[in-house]
Amino acid sequence: MLTVDIIGWMAMLSSILYLCFGLPLQIINNYRRKSTQGLSLMLIVFCAITLVMWSLYAWNSNPVDWYILGANLPGFFFSLVLLYQFWLYRFND
Repeated sequence: MLTVDIIGWMAMLSSILYLCFGLPLQIINNYRRKSTQGLSLMLIVFCAITLVMWSLYAWNSNPVDWYILGANLPGFFFSLVLLYQFWLYRFND
């Protein structure tokens, strides 16, 4: 395995850790409180935009950059869930 592959796997795993554990914990917290109070809407919007742009870049790379795609696509999904919660709990805040 090449050094660049090892670095790619490490980068992907670290991104997955904070995107696939941190964001779901926030989603659970919002669900329990039925509120998104204290969470910045603009932060989540820009996070979602950034994650989708990186995913599109990875998908359109030749060859497909699976490290970037694997790290950003799950986070984009969770950021969409957070955006949905902003809409769902908009009257509770």
